[in-house]
Amino acid sequence: MPLFIKQQGQGKPLILLHGWGFNSEIWHDTAKELAHYWTVYQIDLPGHGKSVFVPYELEELTQYLAEKLPKNAIWCGWSLGGLISIAMGIYQPAHVRALMLASSSPRFTIADDWPHALAPKALQQSASQLQQDVGTTLQRFLALQVRGSNTAIEQLRTLRQLLKTAGYPQLQALQAGLKLLQTTDLRSQLHAINCPAQLCLGEKDLIVPMHVGIDCQKWWPNLRYVCIASAAHLPFLSHPRQFMEAIVEFAEEATLF
Repeated sequence: MPLFIKQQGQGKPLILLHGWGFNSEIWHDTAKELAHYWTVYQIDLPGHGKSVFVPYELEELTQYLAEKLPKNAIWCGWSLGGLISIAMGIYQPAHVRALMLASSSPRFTIADDWPHALAPKALQQSASQLQQDVGTTLQRFLALQVRGSNTAIEQLRTLRQLLKTAGYPQLQALQAGLKLLQTTDLRSQLHAINCPAQLCLGEKDLIVPMHVGIDCQKWWPNLRYVCIASAAHLPFLSHPRQFMEAIVEFAEEATLF
């Protein structure tokens, strides 16, 4: 499962994981800012960007990432990348110094005791549409991610250009990622995470609604969460200054520099 890893900066390690449908370049500007404080590792997940796809299960993926990346690192994951980062905290605790999550959740679909998430049929529709037209499915997902943001048009333009430049992920990778979003529920294991953790949410996010922060604390009392007003699913892209301020404040409190 060879992975493409881009490294920059100096200091203690910080690892960036992107979300579904993208690659590590979604973090381009944020990584430059983070590199003022840490050594930043941008990862292309299997089948995304320059990484080859190999079938995997979630726990198996965390084992592989642990083998390839530094121990005692800060893991910063967005959306699907945040779900994988949470799994790192559960399955590979020696490799996780802290978690910085953006627009992510331990469960992405609605349940009786988990109302602030996506309807299962929404992800099932995406899975079915992928078989017919990858491009159209991804374009619809882009629109969903920025909907409600006060900079939606600019963000959509940026995301479309990114996909045009980097190319679409492999179909198998998209299917594997959707399966994780459809089937993974890590809530009952959150108590095993003892490291400092922060979740940054967007007030207008339709994929991971802002109430997920409160919901998570039922299973994860030590989680800190912040909400950025007017942001949707990409707070680090739409509100970079507020996002960095939240990270730096959290890092100072948790002595992560």
